[in-house]
Amino acid sequence: MTANTLEALSIEPSGKALGAEILGIDFAKPVSADICEAVMAAWADHLVLLFRGLSLDDDQLLETAGLFGGQQEAGSRGYFVKAGFKAGETNNVATRPGVSIITNLGDDGKLESRKAAFGNQPLKWHSDNSYVEVPPTGGLLHAHIVPVNGGGETSFSNQYLAYERLPADLKAAIDGKHIRHDDHRNTTGRLRPTMTAPTSRDDITGPSHPIVRVNPLTGRRALYLGRHYEWPSSFIVELDDDESEALLGELWDHATQDDLTWTHDNWTAGDLLLWDNRCTMHARTPIDFTQPRVMHRALIKGDPVIAA
Repeated sequence: MTANTLEALSIEPSGKALGAEILGIDFAKPVSADICEAVMAAWADHLVLLFRGLSLDDDQLLETAGLFGGQQEAGSRGYFVKAGFKAGETNNVATRPGVSIITNLGDDGKLESRKAAFGNQPLKWHSDNSYVEVPPTGGLLHAHIVPVNGGGETSFSNQYLAYERLPADLKAAIDGKHIRHDDHRNTTGRLRPTMTAPTSRDDITGPSHPIVRVNPLTGRRALYLGRHYEWPSSFIVELDDDESEALLGELWDHATQDDLTWTHDNWTAGDLLLWDNRCTMHARTPIDFTQPRVMHRALIKGDPVIAA
């Protein structure tokens, strides 16, 4: 059957708390309004969608982001630009502002050491760009080169269910409260260019977002924790340091339980993942630093965070 027709479209749920594989779609070809509507509905139902066998250049990746609401420049790009990095001269600042290159290859095309490359490191559970005022709605991650049995498994956690399964006392404890999000460190926990290590909560200058947000696509409530490192890091605005750390510890333990997750553990070149950043978190296992891995990411334009 011809790709991008309703007859060819097939949805295969993961059987887990989230995730589904979508067959019959090729974003390198025109996508009609009815197909886009069907994929949007599947996205609302499953939160994370996997498409296989695609070959998208960066323009096509950004056009795909446009189908789901538009593109958004990654917040991390600004830190590298401020530090003097120039577009197109480094993987940290791709030529197209809407594209991030996530790789363990250096700017010379050679493999970086285990510790040197962001692209080799495990990534902690997080929501993308929670440290900006209007975080992206979602993300697209397209595999160009993947290692053979070399790690990089990507896990997602359903934050609708995380909120719905909270004990009543924890729901009451977070009602109306906000987290100020750490803008000093990247997803591995390393300091960003031009940033110095915070020594108190007053040094954390990211925005405050509600702990429980509403996804306008579905009207459902989700936990929104962002990311968290060793103190001082993201904190609950309305609580003192000890109370904040204690409550955040409970929330993070709850939000990343195995029965809330699904893992894409068999990456192949051409895979494309689409996730809803408003109601999921994700994490990544470390990469075999002896094998190349190249992924291109685009963020989907955000909408203001709606407090529950």
